[in-house]
Amino acid sequence: MKRALLLLMGLCALTGLTLLVHGRTTSEPVSVQETITGDWTAKVRQTEKEPVLWLSLSRNREKKERGWFQSSQDFPLREFSGLNPNANASVQFTLMREAGTIFFDGLFKDGKGVGDFRFTPNGNYVGAMRNLGYDGLATEKLFSLTLFDVSTKYINELKLLGYEKISVDKLIAMRIHRVDGEYIRRMQALGYKDLSADKLTAMRIHGVDEAFINEAAALGFRDLPIDKLLAMRIHKVDAEFITKAKALGFGEMTLDRLMAMRIHGIDEEYVKSVQAMGYQNVPFEKLLSMRIHGVDSKFVKEMREQGYANLSVDDLINLRIHGIDGSYVRRMRGNR
Repeated sequence: MKRALLLLMGLCALTGLTLLVHGRTTSEPVSVQETITGDWTAKVRQTEKEPVLWLSLSRNREKKERGWFQSSQDFPLREFSGLNPNANASVQFTLMREAGTIFFDGLFKDGKGVGDFRFTPNGNYVGAMRNLGYDGLATEKLFSLTLFDVSTKYINELKLLGYEKISVDKLIAMRIHRVDGEYIRRMQALGYKDLSADKLTAMRIHGVDEAFINEAAALGFRDLPIDKLLAMRIHKVDAEFITKAKALGFGEMTLDRLMAMRIHGIDEEYVKSVQAMGYQNVPFEKLLSMRIHGVDSKFVKEMREQGYANLSVDDLINLRIHGIDGSYVRRMRGNR
């Protein structure tokens, strides 16, 4: 407790979700008598939906163990029992899940807290998981299953939807990113069936949901494969970008073209810079090649200063491909 209290002055205001685990873990079966202890810091914050508790946990390790463990995450405040974040005094509260219980002891003042925690696994859960095919769960794994609330109900729901024999690590990842039965059924209703657990998790991470799929359809991109939807989300090919891209006048904008524009930075600013160089109505493929090979206003100016004022787009691209720039021309002239 004394060591935990020293953390109070350095209470961090960060939010979000990080999970960092380094070092040795054991694969030996857990004993329900085993526990995990450590330090915690916390801060209450208000979201649009409800108040949450940003909670950071640092695990104690024996001297013989190497590595470091820290987990930080937002939890709905309602999930904790016995917590008064405005107590301005000593507090004791719990986070109780099917997999086990985390007991917290410490101080809370003005919505900020610090203290020690102790995790105890639930023996009944260990037995139920064994019946589901998950045998030999280590205490550290049970701690993660507790923290992210991977219940047998959740696992059975996935099984009913065809997701059997999902590894514990993937179950945890799916739970963290809210891949649940409701989300899977919504995707199936849109025609996306038999998606792998990894694909579903990637979709959740990048925000490929019902709203985004419908938005893509409204823009003319219907029945896209999941990989294309993920690429759109990753490269921020959205309604705003597509509207701006079409305004540049390249005719029918296929998804591959839009993706190339985003990846290589072909935007209004670049198109105008090309026009300012004197190159009007450059076809999209050539504009893309110019961008890829670094044909910009600086390069065109260099070549014009060396007497090459009327180079075509193809000439400029070829010069760039072969490494011929103003510096190269000057060196060659100096060798005459």
